[in-house]
Amino acid sequence: MAIAFSCTNCGQKLRIEDDWAGRPAVCPRCKARLVIPHPARPKIEPPPAGTARESSGGPTERPLVAPAKKIDFEDLIDMTAMVDIVFFLLIFFLVTSMHALDSSIPMPAPDPQKAAAREQRSLAALEADDEYIIVRIDRHDTISLDGAEMHNDRDLLFKLRELRLGAGRPDKMLVVGHGDASHGTVVMVLDAGRDVGIEQVRLAVADE
Repeated sequence: MAIAFSCTNCGQKLRIEDDWAGRPAVCPRCKARLVIPHPARPKIEPPPAGTARESSGGPTERPLVAPAKKIDFEDLIDMTAMVDIVFFLLIFFLVTSMHALDSSIPMPAPDPQKAAAREQRSLAALEADDEYIIVRIDRHDTISLDGAEMHNDRDLLFKLRELRLGAGRPDKMLVVGHGDASHGTVVMVLDAGRDVGIEQVRLAVADE
């Protein structure tokens, strides 16, 4: 591309290649020294009003940064059902791993020979023996100990411990239960006696 310009001294119109832009030269007519000007850049005029850029119906330019995607919370994974399953598995594990505690005390197998040789004593004789703590259970499962009514297993345990550590320190217990008393109440009394250190226990049934 050639550069067209005029000599600043004589006005001679000159033309030279654009590679000479900015270099010194000599006018071939008047021999004046001059500098080759740079080619003029075309002016960029702003687009007139009402063009496709400003019109709402025409295409618009794409932004440099992509817009953030809108998150639809309904499309997310619902973890509620999975949490419920985890709780069910945890409860199932706890239930299956816990062993049932037997509410009983170990009793030795009876020996027929020793039972025959043992002296048979009546209920009245056992009740008169100071070595025994007498616990009575009526038909309504009411527990009486030393003439006082026990309202719960805690009261029974405290009373047995008091008698066990009291005067004479009896180490035997006689449980006299009514024939209509429940098995669970009798077992509760036997467990309480074992907790206070009573190892010799006798059980008698009296309907009176």
